[in-house]
Amino acid sequence: MTKSTEVKTPEERAAEALAARSGHEEPRGVEWQRAGGPFRPAASGSTPSASATPSASAAPSASSSRSSAATPSRARTHDTNASMVPVPQLIRDAVLLLARLVLGVVLVAHGMQKVLQGVSATAQGFGGMGIPLPEAAAVITMAVEIGGGVLLILGLLTPIAGVLAGLVLAGAVVFAHLSNGLFAADGGWELPAGLGVSALVLAVVGPGRFSLDRLLLRRLRGPEAPAAP
Repeated sequence: MTKSTEVKTPEERAAEALAARSGHEEPRGVEWQRAGGPFRPAASGSTPSASATPSASAAPSASSSRSSAATPSRARTHDTNASMVPVPQLIRDAVLLLARLVLGVVLVAHGMQKVLQGVSATAQGFGGMGIPLPEAAAVITMAVEIGGGVLLILGLLTPIAGVLAGLVLAGAVVFAHLSNGLFAADGGWELPAGLGVSALVLAVVGPGRFSLDRLLLRRLRGPEAPAAP
């Protein structure tokens, strides 16, 4: 005669193993359903249902879905960082210096042109273009173009010089050039608008390393403390 072997379900074997660890024997036929809620007695020899026993492929599929959901985000971040090309600080400061020099020279040249014409002739021209208070506007424009241009060249008080130059050039666009269209050959607003926007950009971004503003800032801060070994 052959001895019949009792087949235990995985839940029964898990219950017996847990009982052995805790020091007492659990009764057979108890099905441990961790995912289904409280423990329920099950018939001896019954096979676990698919709903009671979590499948082995559920966890990998969930983890794979999470990893696949996170992968596009990492890819987008990588693509964004790869598209951002860092500009070396030296090149950035050199470009700011070039912009200050060009804009400052142009402003000083236009201001000196008005000074050589004289205040009365400049005011008469402003009046013909429809600029209000032409004499006061002529004096203010001369002072801002020459003084602001020199400050931009030196990189001194750059935010103030940039804002003042931007305001004067904005007034020139609105009162003198806007009605003439875009192109400078027709007396349009492209030249004063471009100069004004450039001045405002310098006022916001700053003059860069090669400027008196940066030199004065370093002196006000004092010598930097040496790094700790």
